Amino acid sequence: MDIPMDSTTNESDYSLFSIRQAARACNLSRSSLIRLEDKGLLTPACTDAKSGYRYYDNNNISRILQIQKFQRMGFSPEEIISYYEGGGKADELLATLEQKLSVLQQQVTEMRLRSHDVPDMSLSIIKIPETVCCVRKFQGPLIQDKYHASYDFFHECVEKGIALAPEPFFIIDERTDYLDGKLSSTPFDSYICIPVLPEQAPKDALHFSACTVFSLLCYGNYSNLNEAYLYLGEQLRKRRLTPAGYIRLIALVAPYVGKEIEPHRYCTQFVLPVEEADKASLQE
Repeated sequence: MDIPMDSTTNESDYSLFSIRQAARACNLSRSSLIRLEDKGLLTPACTDAKSGYRYYDNNNISRILQIQKFQRMGFSPEEIISYYEGGGKADELLATLEQKLSVLQQQVTEMRLRSHDVPDMSLSIIKIPETVCCVRKFQGPLIQDKYHASYDFFHECVEKGIALAPEPFFIIDERTDYLDGKLSSTPFDSYICIPVLPEQAPKDALHFSACTVFSLLCYGNYSNLNEAYLYLGEQLRKRRLTPAGYIRLIALVAPYVGKEIEPHRYCTQFVLPVEEADKASLQE
C-alpha cells in the first residue's frame, strides 16, 4: 500500500542548507562532500549557476548519512551507485556482505587456532574453499625436507614476480600407508603448493576445487607429526569415511610466518578430502 505524503508537508517550503551546514550535520569536511559528488554518489539539490555554490536539502543529508553507513560496511562507490540505480534492490549488496562475513568467519577461525596454547589434536569435518596454487614436486619425508622445499619454491615465486595470495602454503603427500595403521619407509612424492591470486595466476598454476575434508589440527613443534598421521588414519577408519584424494598438510602457523613465534604455538592442519559425510559421524 502506498502511503501518501502529508498534504501539509511541502518540501519547497523548507530552506536549503549551505555546504558548510551539510558538512557539519554529517560530520564531514566540505572537500569530502565534493568528493561524493565527483564519484557520482551525490547531487546537490541546487547549484547556483553564477557562484557555483552548492545547496542541499533534507533528502541530500539523509542520503549522505546512508552512504556513510554503506561505506562503513565496506561497499565500493560503484556498489552503492548500483543500489540506488536499482531502486533500492539490495540483493547484490547482501551477497557482498555475506561473502565478507564468510571471509571474516574464516579469519576468526584462524585466530582461534593461533590462540590455542595446548599441543593437542582436534578433529572435524569441514569444507575448504577453492584454491589456486603454483605447485612443485619433490621427495623427502622429513620435516626438514618439506621446510627447505617450501622455502626454496616460495623464494622462487617471489623472484618471478608472481602475485601471492595471503593464504598458508600446503604440502600434498602422495602416501596412503597411514590409512592402514602403519608408516612405511617406501619413498613417496610430495608437492609444495603456494597459493596465488586467481586473477593473476600463471598459466601453469593448478586449481584445487572446493571439497569436504576430514581435518585434524595438530599443535606443537612437529615432533608429533607421525603420531598425527596414524591418529587420523585410525579415526578415519572408525568413522567409516572414504578418502577422495591425497592428504594435505597446511602450515597454518609455522616458522615462515614469523621467527618470533614459539615452536609450541605451531599449528599444522592435516586435511584429507573425503566423500560427502554427515558431520554426526564425528560423534561416533
